[in-house]
Amino acid sequence: MTTYNAETGILEILAKLEDDDLFALARTVTQGLLKKNSRDEAVKVILKYSANEISILRRKAVTREILFSYLDDKNIRIKLPTTKNDLIDHILELWKVPKESHQESSQALENINSQQINTDKSGQEDSINLLAEQFTKWFYSMMNGDEAIGSEHFYPDAKLKLNIYTNDNCDTTVLENSPEGIVQALFQLKLQHNLFFNPNVSKEGIQGRMDPHGLVMVLACGTLHVQQACAGVFEQVFALARDPFCDNNWKIKNCEMNLRSKSGVIGPPSLCDAELTSDLLMLPSS
Repeated sequence: MTTYNAETGILEILAKLEDDDLFALARTVTQGLLKKNSRDEAVKVILKYSANEISILRRKAVTREILFSYLDDKNIRIKLPTTKNDLIDHILELWKVPKESHQESSQALENINSQQINTDKSGQEDSINLLAEQFTKWFYSMMNGDEAIGSEHFYPDAKLKLNIYTNDNCDTTVLENSPEGIVQALFQLKLQHNLFFNPNVSKEGIQGRMDPHGLVMVLACGTLHVQQACAGVFEQVFALARDPFCDNNWKIKNCEMNLRSKSGVIGPPSLCDAELTSDLLMLPSS
């Protein structure tokens, strides 16, 4: 009986990537700090700086088509249609790798992506707010984790506007049309300032709205912590839309975040008091 292992399997999967995709993946996992010009060097840094095999399989560059091709090479018959998460499960089973961590993360995503917006107005507000709550908890658990959020969760033309307020100064960064750049900016923001995001998960801290173009707006706010100390507050707005070319999953279309350095924070912040979200509360939720 043929046996397969994760190390060999990852090498075979990475071998299927085009040069540009492989080098881009190497830059992503090293947060742009290392640039490699040969395939062998790129593969080495991907293996060295990735948390585990599962994190590599989840990268955007490792597409559903590549995973399916790998399984087909091994004569593993896959029932169609299939999702990328399904293919990852099949590969982990083939490698006999525990998939608990993948299941935990993918289950959270599946809960979000399976969320339907109720067409009945009486139930629409609840379904939008439930989607907003699930998404917010998932997003900040990823922000507070050891890995960057996957660029596959952003549209190719996604936009990030990041405003950092310190005293009377505001430092603004805008990134467009670069999911990888957005992911790197968010991850570097957390690392540079050693931030922990603590969202206010009450009704006053998370709500969902529908904008005039049909995008689901997720409004969130909370406190910022550096080690054990509260260092300030944040507010954030996401525009989500389903991607018909990616299993109809929710993806981030636009994102704006305000970070405010603030001492003496008393109690969790609320959306109605936040500059970024207060006006958006006027949008319909039903």
